[in-house]
Amino acid sequence: MLSVAGFAAVVVMRMIDPLLPVLAAEFSVSIGRASLIIAAYSLPYGLCVLLYGPLGDRIGKLRVILVAMGLSALFITLCGFSRTLDGLLLWRFLTGACGAAIVPLSLAFIGDHVPLQERQSALARYISGVVLGQIVGSGIGGVWADQLGWRSLFWAYGGLTALVTFIVWMGTRRIALPPQQVSAPGGAFGRYRTVFVTRKGREVMLAVFLEGMLLFGGTAFLGALLNESYGLNLTGAGLMLMCVGLGSLWYTLSVRWLIRHLGPRRMIALGGLLMTVTFLALVSLQAWQAAAPLLVLLGLAIYLMHNTLQTLATELIPEARGTAVSMMAFVLFAGQAIGAWGLGIAIDHFGYGPSYVVIGLALLALGAWLQGTRVVKGHVAGART
Repeated sequence: MLSVAGFAAVVVMRMIDPLLPVLAAEFSVSIGRASLIIAAYSLPYGLCVLLYGPLGDRIGKLRVILVAMGLSALFITLCGFSRTLDGLLLWRFLTGACGAAIVPLSLAFIGDHVPLQERQSALARYISGVVLGQIVGSGIGGVWADQLGWRSLFWAYGGLTALVTFIVWMGTRRIALPPQQVSAPGGAFGRYRTVFVTRKGREVMLAVFLEGMLLFGGTAFLGALLNESYGLNLTGAGLMLMCVGLGSLWYTLSVRWLIRHLGPRRMIALGGLLMTVTFLALVSLQAWQAAAPLLVLLGLAIYLMHNTLQTLATELIPEARGTAVSMMAFVLFAGQAIGAWGLGIAIDHFGYGPSYVVIGLALLALGAWLQGTRVVKGHVAGART
């Protein structure tokens, strides 16, 4: 049921990626200006997730997830009625504020009930729904907008979220779990501060911030890149972006093999290397058809790094896991919002080529640094124990 909820949340999150060119034309603004729609979701997501972590720890993670999904359905629908860019930004802002509860609290819920030795595999199974949401959000969004218009896409996704909310409520209403007793001192603020007291916490959060800024900020413009640099329409760009989801699904199906044969350290380093190769290659193609295998490879690379960081975050404050994972989500989406804003400006001034070269090289450095940190080495030892 949590995986179904994750599917709906990520569909709504990623639906904007292939729509940036059409929204820029609709409201007569540049791609850089239109990218504010991404920041309008990411910033409130990152801010409000700080409220949901302690709330989920206190009153129950499933309760918070269901209420947030119901409100999300309303605000997604209202996005379709926007007549100005400012109006769309407002409803998108409120959608992000509600959607912030769903994936982080689901990850924390799994962390509460799955031992460390099995957790990375369990989280990978959970994100299979998230990945399918990514495929649908990025792929179907472009096709739908081309054929039926972008407004009806928001209405359809609003109805989908309402339906999924009902399904999850029906599937979980008999699960009677008491609120977790939080033993970490100092209240919510004190627990958030605890995340950064240790070197382990600081390293994880710095890596997550850089990942959000470089990787997820960069992927937000792939649809626009395919449209403007290679002449693909929204349908073609959307279908191509589905390849990223296919690569991520490949990861979820092979995660046990990867953990057994590579381990977290090599997975992170390999993820950074593959992301660099794919970003550099995507801005130097001779034909758009060559983008498909590169995007599949990018999807695999994303979760080689990201899933490992998710697992690390679930161990930062075991007695208040919702708080720790919420801080990770805050840092991730703050990084994504800053990355999308900065990359939008860079693309307007320098173009896609130089901008993605810088991102690719920075991701290579991130992977090389992270795989040698104490926190990753400690995670490897803990998982074996």
